[in-house]
Amino acid sequence: MEIQVRLYASLRQYRPPTAGGLPHHPFIANLPAGSAVDAVVALLGIPEGLVNAAAVNGEAVELTTPLQPDDQVSLFPAAAGG
Repeated sequence: MEIQVRLYASLRQYRPPTAGGLPHHPFIANLPAGSAVDAVVALLGIPEGLVNAAAVNGEAVELTTPLQPDDQVSLFPAAAGG
């Protein structure tokens, strides 16, 4: 199934070189049917613990949330500051 992925801040370095477009633009990823958000993280090779938050279609979700075709997934790193 195809989903749209948008990476934020330091996670942009995990954007596939074949994705084309600018680093802040979304790109298409192909996953097996029934995959969850954590499958996107694994597909992109993002090390465990770097994704602090995720959203699907604009709603905050857990990494174990199942995906549907054409979902829009946003991945966020931990925020810095104090």
